[in-house]
Amino acid sequence: YGRFGVYAVLALIANAFLILAGLAVFGASLTLPGIAGFVLTIGAAVDANVLINERIREEQRRGRKILDAIETGYKEASTAIFDANITNTIAAVLM
Repeated sequence: YGRFGVYAVLALIANAFLILAGLAVFGASLTLPGIAGFVLTIGAAVDANVLINERIREEQRRGRKILDAIETGYKEASTAIFDANITNTIAAVLM
């Protein structure tokens, strides 16, 4: 994914640090369900990054300029990402 892949990896690292910082602030211990939730969160973030990057690439192949491709890619990927997040939320509530 080139440059956008680097941005995605940096965002994932920032996401992991923010989660761990939040746990540290509240003095929470990382239990097995907590580790599973952490892994699920990182997995969902990776999935979202892949969806967005693929949509951007599709828009570039259609001949759009980079800024237009980014805007359209985010807009088109947002519904799939929203659906995935709702599914994860429903699964978390049921557990």
